[in-house]
Amino acid sequence: MLKMQHPEFEVWGTGLHARSGVACADCHMPYVRSGSVKVSDHWVRSPLVNIRAACGACHPWPEEEMRSRVTEIQGKTAELLRAAEAALLSATEALAAAKGRGAAEAALDEARGLIRRAQMRWDLIFSENSTGFHGPQEAARVLAGAIDLARQAEIKAR
Repeated sequence: MLKMQHPEFEVWGTGLHARSGVACADCHMPYVRSGSVKVSDHWVRSPLVNIRAACGACHPWPEEEMRSRVTEIQGKTAELLRAAEAALLSATEALAAAKGRGAAEAALDEARGLIRRAQMRWDLIFSENSTGFHGPQEAARVLAGAIDLARQAEIKAR
């Protein structure tokens, strides 16, 4: 299995925050006050831990609305991840069944290649720690590609 490296940066770079010039530290290490001094919070963590500090400087909406926006994006991405996993599992099972029926190894190479490409796309989004929030449209695009490739592999294997 191939493993994606630096998926946060890759996905973040496609999102609205990147286009707006927002850096990682702006959300994950927001400014806090220590007496009369304003310093960056050095506890790198989810912005959801301190929504007011992490998001409030740019988004002056109630915390619950901000949390709801994030969880909605993450929920949709999680659904697409599960759909991609189901498609990958079906493709892998179809490949195993074809092999069990005695299909020639060379005949299954195309299906294997499609599964590998689908798995890489799934891994990019699965490994990215924001569950799609850094770049929701990119996450959805990549997972749609993973589902498509896995279903193509399943058809080839059958």
